[in-house]
Amino acid sequence: MESKTKSVDLTVRASFALIQGAILAMALPLFYFVFPAYVQASPGLFLFAIIPLLSFLSSLLINWFIQYMYCSKIDLSKITIASTIPPAFTVALSGLVYVFPFLRTPVTQLFTSPSTDNPTETELTREIWGYSFYLLWAGIYGQTLGLGMASACV
Repeated sequence: MESKTKSVDLTVRASFALIQGAILAMALPLFYFVFPAYVQASPGLFLFAIIPLLSFLSSLLINWFIQYMYCSKIDLSKITIASTIPPAFTVALSGLVYVFPFLRTPVTQLFTSPSTDNPTETELTREIWGYSFYLLWAGIYGQTLGLGMASACV
């Protein structure tokens, strides 16, 4: 019975980590779709301020739910500390890819160049998907570590 409980525990936490990663990976393309001029004018603002803030808030909600589910009580300080890990991963990986743009190349080369009138817009779209790949992994790994801290009932 105990092994089944542990596998369910891992499945629930892994599912929430994937949800966090998907939220972060789709946030930047969604912002670009809704506010193309703003993202085009200042992608750094979105990568280093808005996406990490979104990461923190969604992680706070996920960690609150997980801690209440496992511990039947809420320790706000533990949840807050655990929720700072995903934004830290987000900023670290975004900064790494921002400083070393060749890291985006394997992802950006997956997309073909459609014939458009504005080649800079097409290139920006490809770069956004390159960033999104790293945001996915930042969300998954950051939330996995954060969930480990949030689900510990002490």
